[in-house]
Amino acid sequence: MAKSQEIPWKRIFVEAAAVVVSILLAFSIDAWWEDRIEREAETWLLERLHADFVEIRTTLEDVAKSHRRAHDAGVDLLNIVVLGEPLPFTPDVDAMVAQVFILARTFKPGSGAVAIFLSSEASQLIRNQPLADLLMTWSGFVEELQEEEVQLINGVTERWTPFLAARTNIGPYMTAYGGNLFGGLPEHISTPAQRTPLIVDTEFVNQILNRFTWQKLAISEMERLQGTLDKIIELLDDELVD
Repeated sequence: MAKSQEIPWKRIFVEAAAVVVSILLAFSIDAWWEDRIEREAETWLLERLHADFVEIRTTLEDVAKSHRRAHDAGVDLLNIVVLGEPLPFTPDVDAMVAQVFILARTFKPGSGAVAIFLSSEASQLIRNQPLADLLMTWSGFVEELQEEEVQLINGVTERWTPFLAARTNIGPYMTAYGGNLFGGLPEHISTPAQRTPLIVDTEFVNQILNRFTWQKLAISEMERLQGTLDKIIELLDDELVD
């Protein structure tokens, strides 16, 4: 009678072990599946970030060229001006004046995968920490460049173009560089109907120096942004190859 009531510990242990193994296996499968989904999402994000940043680099290089042309135009003008003498009417000089007094470019990177990354928890998908850190600092570098560019735009609309327009007809200068990028003069600016000689005086030189100073600051921020962009693309290339 006692023998028939003996507890089957061995069978219970085997069954319990089977349950535990089943649970652990289920958790492992879930973890594997979740990791697989995250890795696929990471690859998707990396591919789109790479495409966005390659496109952004093209735009940034184009704007950088415009900034450097304005910088060089300021240097060239300072090298040829003579106090008390008029500027010569030549296509090259007209283009320099347009660059310094009328034109300005700004960098607008757009949105896309970069915006998705910055406005969500997508940063948690990227395992490469140096890459994730650079991506998180990207928008700050862009904003710092744009702050300098705002000064250039304000300088054009509030100081340099009004100064030039008060002294001569700026139409030829706009024509010399393919027209006015701002789509026309601000309403508060009036300009003489005839082209009159631009006499170089201290105020004229100071306007060039003012533009040159702000232009150098913008170029400095631009170069830092370009360095960050190149490093981001390099790290993305490495991740996608792996």
